[in-house]
Amino acid sequence: MRFFTCLLPAAVLAASVLPGRACAQAAPPAPTATTTTAPAAAPATTGAAPTAAAAADTARENLKPEFFGYVGVYYGYDFNNPASLTRPGFIYSENLHNQIAVNLALLGARYTGQRVRGTFAIQTGTYPDANYAAEPGIFKNIYEAWGGVKVAGNLWLDAGIFISHIGLESPNSRDNLTLTRSIMADNSPYYEAGAKLTYDKGKKWLFSALVINGWQVIRDRNQNEAVGTQVQFRPSPKWLLNSSTFVGEGRNVPDSVGIRLRYFHNFYVTYDPSKKWKIAAAFDAGWQEKLDGRGGYDKWQGGSLIVRRRLWERAGLVGRAEFYHDPSGVLAPTRAGGLRTTGYSLGFDYLPVPRIILRAEVKEFIDQNEVYQQGKSFKRTNGAATLLMGLTL
Repeated sequence: MRFFTCLLPAAVLAASVLPGRACAQAAPPAPTATTTTAPAAAPATTGAAPTAAAAADTARENLKPEFFGYVGVYYGYDFNNPASLTRPGFIYSENLHNQIAVNLALLGARYTGQRVRGTFAIQTGTYPDANYAAEPGIFKNIYEAWGGVKVAGNLWLDAGIFISHIGLESPNSRDNLTLTRSIMADNSPYYEAGAKLTYDKGKKWLFSALVINGWQVIRDRNQNEAVGTQVQFRPSPKWLLNSSTFVGEGRNVPDSVGIRLRYFHNFYVTYDPSKKWKIAAAFDAGWQEKLDGRGGYDKWQGGSLIVRRRLWERAGLVGRAEFYHDPSGVLAPTRAGGLRTTGYSLGFDYLPVPRIILRAEVKEFIDQNEVYQQGKSFKRTNGAATLLMGLTL
């Protein structure tokens, strides 16, 4: 009861300050999109005999799912040469050192009808190994599993396991402006489980309200649900503004441990001034109760600015500057408490054929404290180089 007493007013307050995705991501560097915002295979019929109305509805639907897939293979080198062969613990994508590995391989089907839609996709790779480590068994291999029905006009009800409604970046490198993810993306939800109502008013507005199991949770360990909102606005074809919120218990621990409410807001904007340029900016802010609400709040913030320049039809350069400030270590704990890091990256993309993308990126992090391990000592900086080949099926 205390949870919902705190939760509902906070959700209303969060929604009231939104500036205006069912999880739309930044426009991909490749001309072929692969993943997930499109919907999957139609559900099988049950043994019950259909009514005449249901049979008519089925006849109007085009019961042909679209199959899709993606494989992203990478090589990463961390210049601190970690003995664990992994990048720092707050990195969940392309996180292995000095080896060739599959970050994400997925295969799925989606279906979009006049009144029914859905997606089912399975995955494997180092990304789910790292980011789904807390999920039991088979759930680690589920990329998406959801179905939806149009309840009225432009209003859809969807339920299942989704790509998160939060953030500019997705798990699939091909769908992002940069090869690797920012710190703020790797430390906010990539997926969620629950139900959502989405009102999609054509090309300009999209509104979503969600009830989900928690902060990036499929199998919940407590009885405290979370809520979220999303508002997306396209004032013109060149601009996209997105605001997403989360309010709920964020740690997915048993009820006996106690509730610490988490409040989170993500905002991003993308701008396409011309065919050669694309600009994206994002900002996160989060608060979490200390000691079950008796000691104030731990706070964190993150931000990124990305600029991409097309060099010619099949190639481009992309640069990123970012910061992440989590002094209490709520999401990114370190030996000094938490991250106080800035970062820079520069990447090159090349598409030799439409279904293949080749990407290269160099990146450096600089922290206020000596938190990056090198051998038996620690230093303030961490650098890495990453190569990736992505295949769209």
